[in-house]
Amino acid sequence: MNLLGLETSAAIGSVALATKAGVLVRTIASTREQTDQLIKYTDELLAEAGIELTDLAGIAFGRGPGSFTGLRVSAAVAQGLSTVSGLPALPVSSLLCIGERAWREHGCARALVCVDAHMGEVYWAEIECRNGVVALVGAERLSQPQDVAVPPGAGWWAVGTGFANHAEALATVARAAARVLPELLPAAMDLFPQARRDLEAGGGVAAQAALPVYLRGETAWKRTS
Repeated sequence: MNLLGLETSAAIGSVALATKAGVLVRTIASTREQTDQLIKYTDELLAEAGIELTDLAGIAFGRGPGSFTGLRVSAAVAQGLSTVSGLPALPVSSLLCIGERAWREHGCARALVCVDAHMGEVYWAEIECRNGVVALVGAERLSQPQDVAVPPGAGWWAVGTGFANHAEALATVARAAARVLPELLPAAMDLFPQARRDLEAGGGVAAQAALPVYLRGETAWKRTS
């Protein structure tokens, strides 16, 4: 299954292309470059793989929560590519994407993912891997760091930039974790497991429904996001 992945919900973005031959990746080091580089790298990866846009099964993108600006960029590019190709768009939680990366790189089977939301708040959710499937447990939340709840039981990890940028407020939560990965960011290739499951279940959305999930009203947006 050929899939394109776009992830720009954090400071470092990425584009990934999955084909039968493997996964190709490009990294975007600056938020200022995201719009131009998403399209440029998409073209580069398709050329490198020797396939056309219409050879894809779908276009996955990190739908948030995360940087307001970044979410708009990836959603807009996914919408555009979906419109011109007729392919389904596949929105995937950016918090789930971080959990997928924690599982892929570190074998983390249970995590509290917490990401800095700026404005003194954090986005957070519990993630669990069962039988090789990483999934959200409960709802994604937006709150002040001191309102983040410690997951029940033991053996879970604390993952995400919230633990780096709000270390003091989240100290109690971090001390309860089996391990802390405060620098882990979402990566486009980690959109693919959920995107594949959605496609196999008949999911995916039309271009006009490829929308970001902010958790916070747009009127609260700051350029620092």
